[in-house]
Amino acid sequence: MARDISSTSRVVILSISALAFTYADSPGAREAATYDYVAPQVAPPEASGLSMAQLAAILNETAPNQPYLAAYQLTTTDAHGTAAGAAPLKIVPTDDSSHPYLGVFHNPINSTQFATHLGYSRDLKAWHTLGQIHQPASQPDIRILADDSVLYAEEYNPSGRPYIRVQYYGNGGLSGLQALIANPAAAPTNAITLPGTPMAKADGTPEFGRIGYSGSLTSSTVEITHHYFYLGQRDLEAIGVLTAFNDWSSSSDFLDDDLFTNAGGNGKIGDRELFAVGSQVYEVVEAQVNPTSGNDYGSWRLFLIDRTTNAIRQLSPALKGGARSLGNPTVSFVTLPSGVPALVFTCFVFGANNGTTPPGSHIFVYPFQ
Repeated sequence: MARDISSTSRVVILSISALAFTYADSPGAREAATYDYVAPQVAPPEASGLSMAQLAAILNETAPNQPYLAAYQLTTTDAHGTAAGAAPLKIVPTDDSSHPYLGVFHNPINSTQFATHLGYSRDLKAWHTLGQIHQPASQPDIRILADDSVLYAEEYNPSGRPYIRVQYYGNGGLSGLQALIANPAAAPTNAITLPGTPMAKADGTPEFGRIGYSGSLTSSTVEITHHYFYLGQRDLEAIGVLTAFNDWSSSSDFLDDDLFTNAGGNGKIGDRELFAVGSQVYEVVEAQVNPTSGNDYGSWRLFLIDRTTNAIRQLSPALKGGARSLGNPTVSFVTLPSGVPALVFTCFVFGANNGTTPPGSHIFVYPFQ
């Protein structure tokens, strides 16, 4: 989440004026030829007319369609039968029939550090660990590009000061996707650890936004949102751009920070997910409301923002057991095994202010038919 924050101008970095989407079964077909959102962040035609209120109802788990899946404390099992928590789980569809859904997540390796992992599912319900990707690292995100190469980002923490790390798995023999499935610990084709944000004590929770890629990293443009721990006092939002997998520039997202503060999110502001629905760009973000301290794990809430109109509303997912404190939201658009398009929403249920809801990874899958 390193970025240049020397400028105090308040700019909206996201633009949707040139959005042009296609939607097909293969992930690559959803990638525009220019700088745009890619699968799974583009809603299918069946969902392209959803209003902000309808999206909020889906994410609040009160929309009318019967969910395909609503599960708590989601786990994944490795080849030895060892189960582990799958949180926070980011899901992407693939064109590999044996691994139609991939997910990245993290698990602890000691009391202060994590390792990132890759898993897969054939039905979004049962998950299987393929292996560890990297350590010490957490908060992973992943995108599969049109040529089956892979972009991956994480919060890399080798020495107590987290940074954003980005890895690219290219095509040489096996595609980047197949190489990663075969060995998640395989060395990436390219990797870069981004410099730390000035006046910040941490950078983290990277998420991919728009991507411009036509088969060459040297002509690529990758948007990455993240948060930074400003002066070691408050986590704030930023949006950066990695050009040619070499040049990094980033700006504080004052618009989001102001929207959250005015809507009651006056504590830390952290992880988020951008996605496109028709001509609108939305994001789901975690933020603390009236925290008693920076480590108040009972005060995290989720917010939905329409980046096109700058409207914001707090979400209140109707979870079994009444949990209120939620974080690490993800949104993915996928096709279910039955062929029905769906929205996948995942989040982390904190152990504080959780009522009787089991803490850990929560997944909710909403079909559009």
